[in-house]
Amino acid sequence: MLDEAQHLASVGSPRRLSDQLDVIKSLANCTGTVHVLLGTYGLLAFRNLSAQLSRRSVDIHFPRYRADDPEDRKTFLTVVRSFEQQLPLSEPPELVKEWEYLYERSIGCVGVLKEWLMRALIGVFRRNANVLTIGDLQAHALSVSQCDKMLAEASEGEVSLCESAEERGRLRTRLGLSPQEGRREHSTAGQAVCEVEIPQPRKQRRRPGQRRPTRDVIARPELSYATAAPV
Repeated sequence: MLDEAQHLASVGSPRRLSDQLDVIKSLANCTGTVHVLLGTYGLLAFRNLSAQLSRRSVDIHFPRYRADDPEDRKTFLTVVRSFEQQLPLSEPPELVKEWEYLYERSIGCVGVLKEWLMRALIGVFRRNANVLTIGDLQAHALSVSQCDKMLAEASEGEVSLCESAEERGRLRTRLGLSPQEGRREHSTAGQAVCEVEIPQPRKQRRRPGQRRPTRDVIARPELSYATAAPV
């Protein structure tokens, strides 16, 4: 398992990146060992470097919790309550009451929330206190600009994982299938739903007196064979 694997993309050319992943693929084949690359959405650059890598790789997305999703919001509150009970304080804080602020400065990522609470807890111990207050949380929270940057990158990654109906329709057309089956595609990436309508070709109006395109009979086969003359 290789953490922070997105740093493999810090190379001078896409060819060198492909070579690095080919080495990992060869190691996996020779050893019979599954290699797991962990990292940010920067790992998406590895997905389609080659057909061989694509078919031998499996993407596992760990999305952030979404406040606009009732199930995600319920799960996030459960996580906050769990952290609340695990803090080694004589007076457990009521973090659930501040869940919106906790969500705001963690953008729904449990890892960010955990590190934030650890910083706040260290601050409480340094001042020899037994209570974690909202002031402690505010003192160790990420800034708005930091959260905005994280949210922008997370949103961009979530969109990259979302397959639209237009993309599916284009694939079906290239395979010789009807694109109509791909008009609506629901993506499970980050619990996001993508509904993209495939644009229909516009009907061209013919000018008055212009014929509709059709095939014309240019010869009678029986006469051609009777006379043996070229048509």
